[in-house]
Amino acid sequence: MKNLSVILTSVILGAIGQVILKVGANKLGEFSLSLNTLYKDLISIIKTPEIVLGVVFFFMSFLLWIKVLTKNELSYSYPMVSLNYIIIMIISFFIFHEEISIKKIIGTILIVLGVWVVYV
Repeated sequence: MKNLSVILTSVILGAIGQVILKVGANKLGEFSLSLNTLYKDLISIIKTPEIVLGVVFFFMSFLLWIKVLTKNELSYSYPMVSLNYIIIMIISFFIFHEEISIKKIIGTILIVLGVWVVYV
């Protein structure tokens, strides 16, 4: 398999970044992003360490993804990104105590089957 470890690392870093952003967003609370408060909102975002850290994880994921794209076909690599749904669902269950419904489980099974079909 072509650079599968790099693809998986990029996907996992992106998922971790998403979780850290959620922690930061929860800490940040509501904001409007209206023109009147845009500057204040952006400063609040930048001052939230979890959001900055989440962006760092996204950036690392981005750099690895560029490496993936230089070595592989997009149609081969991109389906692996759908594993983010699974990773996020599991992490969200444990960290944010989000519900895992039967619909989510069925959807997850379909995603895994789809990725398996592409990679086998």
